Amino acid sequence: MANYQQHYMNTSATVAGEGYALVCREYGNPPDIEPQPIGHEPTLGAHDVHIDVLCAAFNFTDHLMVQGRYQEKPALPFVPGLDAAGIVRAAGSSVQRFKPGDRVISSGVAGAWSCRLIAPEHRLVRVPDGLDPADAVASINSHLTAYHALIDRASLARGERVLVLGANGAVGNASIQIARYMGAEVFTVVRHTDGKFLLAADADPSAQSVVAGEDLKAGLRELLGKRGADVIVDPVGDHFTEAAVRNLAWRGRLLVVGFAAGDIPQIRTNLLLLKGAGILGVYCGALLIQETDAFTGQMEAMLALMSEGVLTPAPREIVPATRFAEAWKRFSTAPRGSKLVLGFA
Repeated sequence: MANYQQHYMNTSATVAGEGYALVCREYGNPPDIEPQPIGHEPTLGAHDVHIDVLCAAFNFTDHLMVQGRYQEKPALPFVPGLDAAGIVRAAGSSVQRFKPGDRVISSGVAGAWSCRLIAPEHRLVRVPDGLDPADAVASINSHLTAYHALIDRASLARGERVLVLGANGAVGNASIQIARYMGAEVFTVVRHTDGKFLLAADADPSAQSVVAGEDLKAGLRELLGKRGADVIVDPVGDHFTEAAVRNLAWRGRLLVVGFAAGDIPQIRTNLLLLKGAGILGVYCGALLIQETDAFTGQMEAMLALMSEGVLTPAPREIVPATRFAEAWKRFSTAPRGSKLVLGFA
C-alpha cells in the first residue's frame, strides 16, 4: 500500500499551503511533534483510496505511542494517528465501493495525523448522511468497543442484565447506550468521592447506594440480588473485577475491556466453574487484524445507529492540528469520557 510516511519534509511547500503532516521526531512527554509540509504524492495502488483528512482522533493509544510507551514503537520519524475522517480525493483502479467526494472514515491505518491519507479500500467505512465526521471519528474507540463487546462477544439478549463498571467513562457510557438499545436491564458503577462508588439501577432510580471500595462486593450483591448480572462490562480491572465476578449470574459473561484502575486482576477459576460462567476478551485492534470484514461491518452498523439517533456520539473537542502543543495539554485535562480530535480541514 502506498503511504505518506516517506513523503513529508524536503519540499518547497508551506505548512499552511498544499498539505502537512504531524511528524513525531522524538519520543517523550511531551514528544517532539511538529507540522511538516508533505512532499510529492505517492503512486496510488489499485485498491487504495486517497483521502483529504478533515479530522483525526487523538486516542489513548496514540498518546502512549508518541511517548514510546506502546508495545509497538515505530521507527523515528513517523506520522502518528490511527483513526481519521475525510473526503475521498481519488480512488485506485480496482476500488469499487468509494468514489471522489464520498465521506469516509478509516480506523487502524497508520499516519492519520495528516492532511492526506492513503488507506486500503477494505479498511474504510462510509460516514452516514447526517452524521458529523468529527462525531464519527471521536466515537470509534468507545462506541465500537461497546458494540463489539455486547453484541458480538457477549451475544446480549433482550431482558438480560448488564453491569457496567466505570460507567462514567467513554466505553462505559457507550456500553449503557448499547445495552439499552438491546433491551437489557442496566446496572452501573461509577466513582463517587473519596474512594467511594455510586451503584445504580436503570429500572429503579431509588435503588442507589454509595459504598466504599472494600464494600463493593456486598453492595453489588444488594443491588443485583441473588440473580446477579448476566453480562459485566469491565474496562477498569484491579480489585473491582473480582467483586463483580462474584455477582455474576449462572452462565454469566465477563467482558474484559481494559485495566483503567491499575492492576490486571487475577480471577479464581473456581468462581467461573461454580457459575458456569466465562471470560471474554474485547479487543477491537485484534479484530481489525484477524477479521477485518467483521471489524468494518460492525463499525458500519455502529455508525448507522449513531446517525439514526440511537447512540449519542462521544463528547469531543476539536483542536487545530497546527496547535499540537495545546492539544497535548488538553488531552490530560479534558473531562472524563470526552474525546480530543485534531482538525486538519
